[in-house]
Amino acid sequence: MIYLISGGVKSHKSKRAESIAGSFNGEKLYIATMENKSEESKKRIEKHKAMRKDKNFKTLEIEKDFESIDLSCFSVVLLECLGNLCANHLFNGGSINGFYKDIDYLIKNAKNLVIVTNDISYDGLYYSKEVQEYIKTLNNGVSYIAERADSVIEMVYGNMIIHKGNL
Repeated sequence: MIYLISGGVKSHKSKRAESIAGSFNGEKLYIATMENKSEESKKRIEKHKAMRKDKNFKTLEIEKDFESIDLSCFSVVLLECLGNLCANHLFNGGSINGFYKDIDYLIKNAKNLVIVTNDISYDGLYYSKEVQEYIKTLNNGVSYIAERADSVIEMVYGNMIIHKGNL
């Protein structure tokens, strides 16, 4: 099964994703893609780890380039989040092709996959060319995954809207 979970800031998309992933028996892998280069990001990462500590996930902090990850022993993989993965490829030495390569690797190799993504298309009126490219690439990636997903869920203020499939 492939689940795609989208929503705005504080929509409870991560909480829903962790609940879905937690419903699977067996080993669970949490792929965290936030870059770990500033003090602020290090604090956020530690906060997120503490929040997950009793949820039985093995956490892997990796920004991109997933082909070396052995997923064979995990019953479910949770990717948090597609927006960070996209930014890591566009702005930190990756590429659009690398972004899709990572997505395809997870789709082809995870027994069950839960992907969290941000809905950022409606946040502002004017963006730089680089941000416009990021939004376009992320949205194309979301569409690419949604076509392949068994379930597409949008979280709005903690409420779940199922656009495709079911839980």
